[in-house]
Amino acid sequence: MFRPFTPSFALASLLVGLTATVQAAPAGRSVVLTGKSGESPVLYVAPGTVTVLLLGAPILRESVQVEGRARFAVFEVGDAGVTLSPAVALGTGEWLALRVTYREGSPASVVFLLTGQPGTADGLVNVSRPQQTVEACRVELSATRERCEAQAKELEALKARPAALSPAAVALAGFVTEKGMRGAEFEKACLETRGGELRPVQCWGLGGTTWSVVVLEVNNTGEEPWAPAWAEVTPTGGEPRRAHVVLSGQATISPGGVMSVAVEVEMPARKWEAWLRAQHSVRVCNGDGSRCLSIPEVTL
Repeated sequence: MFRPFTPSFALASLLVGLTATVQAAPAGRSVVLTGKSGESPVLYVAPGTVTVLLLGAPILRESVQVEGRARFAVFEVGDAGVTLSPAVALGTGEWLALRVTYREGSPASVVFLLTGQPGTADGLVNVSRPQQTVEACRVELSATRERCEAQAKELEALKARPAALSPAAVALAGFVTEKGMRGAEFEKACLETRGGELRPVQCWGLGGTTWSVVVLEVNNTGEEPWAPAWAEVTPTGGEPRRAHVVLSGQATISPGGVMSVAVEVEMPARKWEAWLRAQHSVRVCNGDGSRCLSIPEVTL
């Protein structure tokens, strides 16, 4: 995962950027988010210049993702900001997406487009969102209600399942065909998830014809209990979608405790060779989405 954002580091990095060959844009460039569909503000980045993005409100640190992470010499995520600098210049016309999700308010998330332009790079960028209108609050409340209703339906579906499934019942339900199922350990995904209060101890999965399951052993290193309530999966280059079911060994995981969490995902019908082959990222959150665990590069 990412290391915490530290102002002292950012200041030192900015001083380095000021002495670089690329001329940084004047500090304090402002970006105002409108929340319109398809909005993607452009940021100019260059090696030797550190771009400091101040987002104006608390963000979900676990949600921050950037394309081509290995191409950045500096990538720091804080409670309300991101600091970054590429190791090598981005070509003109080349774009890398930086996705950020806010803890609350509207717009809830934004995708910045990072690109290169000879002789130009952003230094300090201040991002702001418009004040919430009554209509925006109504929309957000409606979305929250829909999420709660969806979770209630998932709970009812779980209650309708038999308390215990025998191998024969599993076969009759169509969960397993004559091809059986495939299992795999996602060691790389676990190793790349660092820096948050929620840390995966072990990651593994199972796959069948029309489903995949990711099992995570999660260590809660924070000071508050955590109760996983919902999850979303995002295929590489695709849009996030809600997981079918999230199950855990207990209702909550206490501070310092470890708990197994299983995320079930509906998949399009596929042949045996394609089981656990498509790369996704998985995000598991508590009810209001304020504390999430994000696992990159999981094959489903």
